[in-house]
Amino acid sequence: MTKPFAAVLAAAAAALLFLPAAPAQAQSPFCARAIELINLAIDTSGGTMDTATATALSDRLSGLALFAQGAEKDVITAYADALVDANVTDLDPYTDNLNRVCAA
Repeated sequence: MTKPFAAVLAAAAAALLFLPAAPAQAQSPFCARAIELINLAIDTSGGTMDTATATALSDRLSGLALFAQGAEKDVITAYADALVDANVTDLDPYTDNLNRVCAA
């Protein structure tokens, strides 16, 4: 082994000790599916969901949430409930929370 190669190898090994690690796992399949369903509903409705679209999306998300766990289950359920709650006029907080929990 030549000295320059050994120095590069040692530097690479040292870098592994100090570089931040990547996330242990990517986004869950439940979060991925929830986001996919939401985006599809928005795209097919032209950006403004009518009552029928919101209700159908809520039903799909509620079914999906049955299989999710922990915080993911909570945010998917909260989003589904907000879609059909007449008192909710802005989905942004629910969207932000879903994105925060489901971020890859």
